[in-house]
Amino acid sequence: MGIFKLGAKQMGSLIVAAIIGVFLTFSMNVIFSAIFTEEIGYTAYVYEDKNATEAFTQYEYRYTDSDGDGKDDGVDEKRKEYEAKGNVVVVQMQRSTLEGKGKAVFLTVTQIFCLVMVFAFAGDRVYKQGLKDANLARIGSIKYDRLKGLKVGLIGNIPFFLLAILMIVLRLGVAPGFITVWYAFLNGHFYPIVIAIVRGARTVAELSVTQFLLVFAVQLIVPAISCVAYILGLKEINLGEKIILKKR
Repeated sequence: MGIFKLGAKQMGSLIVAAIIGVFLTFSMNVIFSAIFTEEIGYTAYVYEDKNATEAFTQYEYRYTDSDGDGKDDGVDEKRKEYEAKGNVVVVQMQRSTLEGKGKAVFLTVTQIFCLVMVFAFAGDRVYKQGLKDANLARIGSIKYDRLKGLKVGLIGNIPFFLLAILMIVLRLGVAPGFITVWYAFLNGHFYPIVIAIVRGARTVAELSVTQFLLVFAVQLIVPAISCVAYILGLKEINLGEKIILKKR
């Protein structure tokens, strides 16, 4: 199979991986937020009566835990007043922000899942091509090209290389206010790594040269995986079998 054809297929697979990565990130965020965050209050929406379809006012209520038992010790006086007047108060619970240890665990676990996915999407087809090429080279149909996997990886990752370059262009004046988290979402399969790199920088204008270099370096992961996978296929090495046999 030609390098460009294989690269194009890998490109499509990586775009799918990025999309799946976004959904995976949202799902993992919900799970870890439930584990590491707590309810801190609510936003109250006040309606004239039970038949009203639109709230005429709203306010924020925050819990007060003075004795440390994890329960609210305060009283929502506003709610009492509104309800005494016959108004209907609907609340939307608010939770604390996922940060510190909780955020670190969330990003680490999510990236592990994403990396497994990237290995599958970027390496499986290239590995099988390496096995096929090993047989073809053995009978003299083709010549060995140990860099074929790297070339495929570079072609397959073109959209994400362009996104990294776009970040630099935006930083140079086109749109310095572009929010970095959007770039992370566009690289859904590497969202946790990108977020860890750009931490503290809300916009591209706030990114340092080192952060830009690291963001670009992330894009070299796929070509590296592709390169190694092809060489393993070319050498007819199955890591899964080796690990199982070694354990036995």
